Amino acid sequence: MEYAIVLVVNMDKDGIDAAPTMTELATTWRTYAQLGFLSLGMAQFIRGLGYNALPLINDTALSVPLAIDAGLGQLGRHGLLITPQFGPRCRICKVLTDLPLEIDWPIDFGVTAFCDVCKKCVDRCPVDAISKKERSYEAVSISSNGGALKWVFDAEKCRKYHMSIGTNCGICVRVCPFNKSSYWFHSVVRWFIENAPLLNPSLVKMDDVFSYGKFKEPEKFFWQSP
Repeated sequence: MEYAIVLVVNMDKDGIDAAPTMTELATTWRTYAQLGFLSLGMAQFIRGLGYNALPLINDTALSVPLAIDAGLGQLGRHGLLITPQFGPRCRICKVLTDLPLEIDWPIDFGVTAFCDVCKKCVDRCPVDAISKKERSYEAVSISSNGGALKWVFDAEKCRKYHMSIGTNCGICVRVCPFNKSSYWFHSVVRWFIENAPLLNPSLVKMDDVFSYGKFKEPEKFFWQSP
């Protein structure tokens, strides 16, 4: 099975804005449940066409590199996929298949240049798991794969912090400037990120001025009736 169909599902923004609480964790779990239904349904549909299909989430093959190759987004400094639509506020599943498919290609909408100057995820990471340094081909831990040019990420530090607080944190997703709703002015900013990278330092400062990425108490908004 030489082809991979890669799909992303966005996570609820209110839930992510409550990171690193249990509300954020519940948001993540709900998204994984959606990924399960999505990948299983896609695989069953392909099998109905007479081809083989293997539905996967985080097991068997790395999701982020496959999503990048499929043109769904770019790699962020925090080691997560950043998509044009949802930023890093998404989870990934894939279906491996022998169904003949037309191949997509990686895209570039300014993420690498922006992450070079932003570093908000670095500053907010409680355990310094995200590197301030330039991208490298080296691996820094047993959970890192060398040979690809990327920012170093210490998964051991990250996972130990997850265990200490009882959630999967999500602070780096919350504070990422690409974690925005689909308002027209956010689309304008994304256009500048893609087409005018010299403005990136100013756009990072603007993100701070408007207080984006701040923690929101879930009791104040998440459980309220509409």
